[in-house]
Amino acid sequence: MYRVNTLALAVACALSSAVSAQTADKKESIEEVNVTVSPLAKPADAVAAPVSVLSGDALREAASATLGQTLNSQLGVANASFGGGVGLPVIRGQGANRVKVLNDNLDVADASNTSSDHAISVEPLLANSIEVLRGPAALRYGSGAIGGVVNVLDGRIPTEVPEELEGAVEMRHDTANSQDAGVFRLSGGAGNLAWYLDGMYRENDDTQIPGLAILEHGDHEEHDHEEHEEEEHHEDEEFNTDGFVGNTNARAKSASAGLSWVTDSGFVGFSVNRLENNYGIPLGTHEHHHDDEHEEDEHHEDEDHALEEEHEEEHEEHGEDRVRIALAQTRYDMKGEHRFNSEYWDKLSFRLGHNDYEHVELESHGDHYDEGTRFTNKAWESRVELTHDAGGEWRGAYGLQVSRKDFAAIGDEAFVRPSVTDSIGAFTMKEREWGDWHLDLGARLENVAIDPQYGSDKDFNLVGLSGALQYFLAEHQHLNASLTSAERAPVSEELFADGAHLAESRYLLGDEDLEKENSINLELGYHHHNQDASGWHAARIEANVFYNHIADYIYAANTGEFDEDSEFAIYGYTNRDAVFYGAEVSARFPFTGGHYVELFGDSVRASFTGDLALHHDEHDEHEEEHEADHDHEHEEVTDYRRSVPRMPPLRVGLAFGGDYSQWNWELRTTKAAAQERAGSFEEETEGYTRMDLSARYNLNLGGTDAVVFASARNLLDEEIRNSTSLLRDFAPEAGRSVEAGIRFHF
Repeated sequence: MYRVNTLALAVACALSSAVSAQTADKKESIEEVNVTVSPLAKPADAVAAPVSVLSGDALREAASATLGQTLNSQLGVANASFGGGVGLPVIRGQGANRVKVLNDNLDVADASNTSSDHAISVEPLLANSIEVLRGPAALRYGSGAIGGVVNVLDGRIPTEVPEELEGAVEMRHDTANSQDAGVFRLSGGAGNLAWYLDGMYRENDDTQIPGLAILEHGDHEEHDHEEHEEEEHHEDEEFNTDGFVGNTNARAKSASAGLSWVTDSGFVGFSVNRLENNYGIPLGTHEHHHDDEHEEDEHHEDEDHALEEEHEEEHEEHGEDRVRIALAQTRYDMKGEHRFNSEYWDKLSFRLGHNDYEHVELESHGDHYDEGTRFTNKAWESRVELTHDAGGEWRGAYGLQVSRKDFAAIGDEAFVRPSVTDSIGAFTMKEREWGDWHLDLGARLENVAIDPQYGSDKDFNLVGLSGALQYFLAEHQHLNASLTSAERAPVSEELFADGAHLAESRYLLGDEDLEKENSINLELGYHHHNQDASGWHAARIEANVFYNHIADYIYAANTGEFDEDSEFAIYGYTNRDAVFYGAEVSARFPFTGGHYVELFGDSVRASFTGDLALHHDEHDEHEEEHEADHDHEHEEVTDYRRSVPRMPPLRVGLAFGGDYSQWNWELRTTKAAAQERAGSFEEETEGYTRMDLSARYNLNLGGTDAVVFASARNLLDEEIRNSTSLLRDFAPEAGRSVEAGIRFHF
């Protein structure tokens, strides 16, 4: 059912009219930039795999506090939110350990893949561009990229010396959570020396929503734990909030510095970044059982304490012990490139990164916070790539990637044992053109070794192969078909988890006998893009269909049992064959006067094709009995119980806007269907209609270029709950809001 909001439509019409009054004939120009997800210096439109690039003003308007929210409107990408402080990107229904998040082509190396309440340690507000590769990218980036790649490029290490001092300052405010944010960048240099500085500060209050935070389902299925569900229902009522999501305030700050030595044949540079982020876990998501052994003198004595104390009185009436996460990391990066003066060899590039990451789960006890479980990840990664061009025949790249991650979770609620993971991978990529045809081939060999603090070591040998064929119907129009085989090794939490995780309200149980995943992905696509044309010939069209069979797919299955001590549902990691298939399409048509209209949509379905076979003996008998009872009572939902949980819904949308001499505006409407294939023991998610309006105005103030921008989001004030989120019943997305700001360039 569509709900028409008078105020929303009035705002849309008023802004549209104001913008249209500034109409001037202008040919839309899109700068074509080579993407770094290909080592062979190719523009996104020429890469066989589907690649999206978010940059420039489009990135500035979409940039949010989390990476998932920033990319949520991109084709094939959804947001797995966990309150306002966490947003993990989901690509074609896959996330966490199957989507590799990179910081300038190196792993972010944080703890975001370990749990859905752990934030990604990159700040979209500081990004220069974000590249999204949809589909397997394990060939170049390793087994963690079996589902896709998100590459955040920030420019901290300069690759050239600016001719003069350059910089930018931005300030913005968002009414969705009273967020204030400020960003600055500054770069310069002289001779062969180039330097870079940036900084960011962001602070917000609780997220404002339409209605209650905690969703109360009307019809609950009857399980063997009716008593437990009644207790949970009572707790939900006690901790529910109206009009806002409690304990979602946050504060973050970041600073970076970079220095490079640049010559005619290349460069070498170094950068350091410090990030601190303190955010809350929404109320009602957990029930903490106090430990009498807690000592009250173990307080978290740092400046983040002020943030928690600011909201003590505000939420005191709800009575629940609150959980916050205090994240801190220091990252060091080194980058270099040497270009050869050779007819065959092109360039040699290298990347080296070290990340010292930790976060502490802070648990409130009365009027103070104690330090709970501490997660650390001391990681380094190195990548070397050598490219060549044989003068129109075979072009190619050879690469070597080495990494080590020393991960630990220490505390009463550490659900996974410490471990060290070493990986080494070697790959090659080749491509050749003849006539209207283009062929890409690639192969990778990788070894992953996991050494837990106690228990048996695990060793996995992985092989990746890929092939893609493109046929160019015209210079700017091509068809493509690709086939990829990729393998993924289970990670430490999937193998060794055994404990209650407070923030997720789940008891996680790993399986040391897990098999590696094997993904066979088939993709067919059509692409048309001619930025230099005019009229209908300048239409930008992209369409892709994909089919991905994953043998021994690893996921945490709800066993239907509850842990007696924590009273949390037990989720056991297991292997089960699965199939993912879907389609993505977008078509943007320009008109005279700078106007355009865009149609878009994406869909993914995911089903288990094999039987559930938990390796945990103590749960097998109960699970079989429960499956039998459920199938007997609800035979018509057999297919429903084979659905992979937390899949994105079908989305379709329409956007129209204008790009004029000084003005730019867009009104975008997205209709998301209900997600009725929720998976075992999970509730369905209702559909929604989201309408967003954005506009910006370019001006010059005292000789300084500036951009004033504003975005009105969720104009219909819809209650939006992401089916991809583990916390969808506790923390919906923000209601109607306006974000506005100004950006100066010099």
